[in-house]
Formats: sequence, C-alpha cells, structure tokens
Amino acid sequence: MIGKAIEKTPRKFPLRITLVVPFVLQIVIAVGLIGYLSLRNGQRSVDNLANQLNSEIGKRIEQGVLNYLEEPHHLIDATYSAIQSSNLNPQDFEALGRYLWQIVHQQRLIDYFYYGNEQGEFIGVEQMEDGTVQLKIRTEASAPNRKTYLLNEQVQPQKLLKLLKYDPRPRPWYEAAKATGKSTWSKIYASFSRHNNSLEISPVKPVYDSNGKLLGVLSINMRLVLISDFLKDLYISPNGQTFIIERSGDLIASSTVSQPFKIVVKGDNKEIERLPAIKSSNAIVQGITQSLQNQFGGFNNINKRQNLKLFVHGERYYIEVVPIRDGRGIDWLAVVIVPENDFMAQINTNTQNTILLCLAALAVAIALGIYTSRWITHPILRVSQASNELAQGNLNQQIAPSPIIEIDTLADSFNGMAGQLKNSFESLEAKNEELRIAEENYRSIFENALEGIFQSSPEGRFINVNPTLAKIYGYNSPAEMIESITNISEQLYVDREKRTEFKELLKTQGTAKNFEYRSYCKDSSIIWTQIDARAVKNSQGKVLYYEGIVQNISDRKRREDELRRQLEELKIEIDHKKREKEVAMLTQSSYFQEVQQEMADVNLDEFWS
Repeated sequence: MIGKAIEKTPRKFPLRITLVVPFVLQIVIAVGLIGYLSLRNGQRSVDNLANQLNSEIGKRIEQGVLNYLEEPHHLIDATYSAIQSSNLNPQDFEALGRYLWQIVHQQRLIDYFYYGNEQGEFIGVEQMEDGTVQLKIRTEASAPNRKTYLLNEQVQPQKLLKLLKYDPRPRPWYEAAKATGKSTWSKIYASFSRHNNSLEISPVKPVYDSNGKLLGVLSINMRLVLISDFLKDLYISPNGQTFIIERSGDLIASSTVSQPFKIVVKGDNKEIERLPAIKSSNAIVQGITQSLQNQFGGFNNINKRQNLKLFVHGERYYIEVVPIRDGRGIDWLAVVIVPENDFMAQINTNTQNTILLCLAALAVAIALGIYTSRWITHPILRVSQASNELAQGNLNQQIAPSPIIEIDTLADSFNGMAGQLKNSFESLEAKNEELRIAEENYRSIFENALEGIFQSSPEGRFINVNPTLAKIYGYNSPAEMIESITNISEQLYVDREKRTEFKELLKTQGTAKNFEYRSYCKDSSIIWTQIDARAVKNSQGKVLYYEGIVQNISDRKRREDELRRQLEELKIEIDHKKREKEVAMLTQSSYFQEVQQEMADVNLDEFWS
C-alpha cells in the first residue's frame, strides 16, 4: 500500500521555478511575436490605409464624374418639359434661341446647347472662351448652309461670322438619340471648334409630339478636359495618380496625362486620334493598364469595384478600379493608383522603433515578472478559464474573490458581466421569437391580402409585390411580374402623364389618395385601377421607395358609365313627357277651343277668293 501511494505522488518542483520560468518564457515568446507581428501589422496597416484611401478616392471620383455628367441631362430634361408643356415651341427659333442663350449664359459648365429637327433645321448657342456668344442656325431658307452669328448683349445677331454646309440629321449625336428613343450619350468625339482641341461628349434627348412622332433632338457639348482638371485637383498621395478609360481601353481623362489623345496632321487637315491607355507616355499608366487587361482578360469583364495590389516595373502599387455608370449609356472605368513606397518609409521607421521598445519592455518585464508572477498567475488563470467557458456558451460562471484588489475588482466586473450577458441572451432569444412571429404575421397579411400591395423604386421598378397585385395585372406570380416590368411608366400606365402626376403628388404631399388611372395588363388589355400610396424616406429626406395598395376598379367604372347613360336616357324621357303635357294643356285651354271653333266656321273657298 505504501508503495502504491509513493507511485501516485506527482513530481514536485521549487515554487520559484514553477512560477517564474513559464512566466518569463511567455514574455520572451510574446516579445518575439510582437517584433514579428509589428512588421506584419505595419504592412497590414499600409494595406488597410491604402485600400481605404483608394476606396475613398474612388467614391469621390465616381460621385464627382456622375454629378458632372448629370447636370446637362437635368437641363435637357427641363427644356424637354418646357416643350411638352407648350411653354416652349421648338419651331419658334427666335424664342428657342433666347432660351438657349439664358441656359448657356447662366450655367458655368455648359458652353454649347443646341437643337436639330427632322427637317434638317438647327439652332445652337455657344459661349466662346473669350466670353463672346455665337448663334448657329440653319433654317429652310438658309439650307443647306448653317450661319454663325456673333450675338450682342440683347441676344440679337450682330455679325455673320461663318457660312458652312451642315445637316444635323446624319450627325452621331442626332442618330444616337434617334436610335435609342430616350436620353442617352453620344460617342466621345474630337472638337476643333474652340481654341484648344479637346475630347467632348454630348448628352442627347429626342423630342416627340403628342402622337409620338419625332420632332428633333436636344443636345449639349460637354468637355472632358474638365474631368481631367477634377482628377488633377484630387490629392491622393505624393506619387498617387488616377485615370479614366472606356471599356475599349481608350483614355478619357487623367491626372497625369495632360492630353489623352494625339493630333495627326494629314495634308492641310488635322485629326484627333484616341489614345489607348496601354500606349500612354506615362509608364505607370501603361503598365497598370496592361496588368489589368492581362488579369481580367479585357476591361469588359470588370463589372464591380476591384481592390488590387499589382507589381509593375519593380514596384508595388495599390489599385482601385471603379466602374462608372449613369444608366444612360456611360460605362467607364476609373483607376486609382497609390505606390506602396509612399507609405512604407514611415512604417519601416515605426517598425524599428517598435522592435527596440519590445526589447526594452522584455528586459523590464522579466525583472518584474520574477517578482509579480506568483501574485497574479493564479487569479488571471481563473479569469481566463472562466472567459473561455463563457465563450463556449456556458454562461453560469462565477470567479472567487482574490486578495489582490485589482484582480478582485476584475472578478466582480466579470461576474456582473456574465450575469448581464446571461440575461441579455435570454432577452434576445425572447425578442427573436417575437420578431419571428411578427414577421410571419406580416408575411401572412401581405400574401393573403385582398388588395394588391407593392413596393417600387422611384426609377420605375417593382421591389416587392403580393400575389393579389400580380393577379390584378394578369401575371402568374409576383416573381414573374417583378421580372417582367422593368419600367412602370411605360409598361403599366396607359396615360404616361398620370405617372408624372402620381410622382409629383408623392414628391409634394408624400402621399397619393384614391388616385385613378388606366393600366395595361400582361395580355395588353386595359383596366382601371385605384392606388393609395406613400413615399418612404430616410432620415435625410431621400426617397427610398414607394409603397401602397392597388385595387381593380374597372367594374365600378363600368357601373358609373352605365349609370350616366341611364341618367341621360331618363332625362330625355322626362323632357318628352313634359312636352306632351304642355301640348295637352294648350289644346284644352279655352283660347285654343275658340280658335278651333272659328277655324271650323271659316269658308275656305271664300277666304282664298
């Protein structure tokens, strides 16, 4: 028995060795890891900082370019609305010229606003770089020539400057609007009309009459050099740069390439040729473009934001590629470039300082660790074990009091936190169950409602519809309806102006009550519907979506029409009976009887002789 007891006795070590050696060993390992991780974290910090910087610059570029491209479309839309509301007659070139002059004169970024029609007529107002304003006009009387006049301050032609053969109809900007039938963009083209040769692009919009016949096209010239100026004003890093390209790879704008095109002289004529980014004189732009093309197999395959780190010409670069799309035909790529060396110099210095501090801390920690390890090891181990149990889901954790005040305070805090965490989990589970039940109730109401319920975007797409709404419009399921209808104004509204009226009500009042309009069904049949809707906005007042209830009121409309018809027939019948009554009263009067008697006593032969 004594032998067995001796065999079960564990080996014993001096307390100092048991407490100090593991503690010191941990400190040595920790300091070593800190030194190693310091270098790694420095690199990660650079990566995170560069990525955040690139992402922020990419967002600013995207927003800035889209804002610049959106402004001319707003002006064109306002002009189109003025024409549609008959406040502006596109055939009255005198009034149209004054209107275009006001736009060009007031807008800082708009230099050239013009309109061409199906008869080949043209009118445009252009503000030159010297501040003078020119009127360019082609009428049936001046065809096939377009006259260019210098305008005075009273917007009157002052001097004939140029006479040039010109027809707007075969022009790319006119054909682009005519082909799409809606607001879009022309292709990028060269401009020689100003003192500085430049690349330009035109927002265009076709103008139709009430019968849907094309009258003409509104357009504005936009200089892409302003986008380059915007890119140059952005500070990225000491050697950072950015550029924008088309999907073809041709340069549009750049913060470093002063002229994203080249001029080719052919005889007495000069032409502007687009410059592919891969052939740019800037070696970094050229190398990054080549790497992107190799990695993605073509720029058309980049459909979302890309955050990359590329090795080009012996140096690492942080790259952010941002697709820029406006929904009207613009599909560009913005590329932000930040060299790694712009950040690493300071990081390397910080890393060296960190390693030195770690070594100093190691020496101090070893000295202090020998003295304090035996006082703190055990209570910290209890806290660590309890924390691990808590992380594993065992919330019934309590730490015993410690003679060390700080450890005892930590134990009390931990015990309180564990109790609160347990209560929080129990409360969270109860709330999750309540939310699940509420969601099921809402979904049941939504799916089984007798009225059609919907959510739609301000741009004209359904976000969510219930089965009743799909049934009203003749669709087999909500999914089919959401997928089929991509433009509510064109596909549902028989009278498109009612859609404009509906959106205006939501914009001004926030709601639309008992709003009636005619709608197309899936089979192209027409029904009457009534809608009650509201605009749902965020805390900044921006409209997120529309939601409301739709009812099919076609039967009610037919009953109302039938009732009106019956009322008309009843009115006619009443008027007929009233006339019969008046005739009867007249024939029964004494005067009529006397006249009738006198007529009977008259000898007609004597009367006529």
